Amino acid sequence: MSLMVGKKASIDYKVEKKDLASNLNISIDDNFPEVFATARMIALMECSAAKLMLPLLKDDEQSVGVNLNITHMAATLENDVAISTATFVGMEGKLYKFEIEVIDSGGVCGRGTHTRAIISPIRLVEGAKKRAMKNSL
Repeated sequence: MSLMVGKKASIDYKVEKKDLASNLNISIDDNFPEVFATARMIALMECSAAKLMLPLLKDDEQSVGVNLNITHMAATLENDVAISTATFVGMEGKLYKFEIEVIDSGGVCGRGTHTRAIISPIRLVEGAKKRAMKNSL
């Protein structure tokens, strides 16, 4: 099975308190506003592209993001609905390329490009363990 160029998938997501930048503080010096965090918008974008790839996956496979280039253009408030739409634009070798746009009640709030790969999660984790062990010696 393959994806047809132009195929789209969308996810409607109600922005919750946990999704706000103000809740993503990592250091004591962080002070972010109470709007949809860029990191959470990126997660929504990735999920809409991953949704398109579900029919391509075998039982022992998953898709993972390998590249993302986005612009977060406008702030989205808590309880607003953000809708991420991924459009498949083609292959680059074994990589699946997408254009993604997020809209909220005010219009477009984010857009960008995203690339995903199909992987074996077992091999991925084993590779990460080997890499971590090599660097700990």
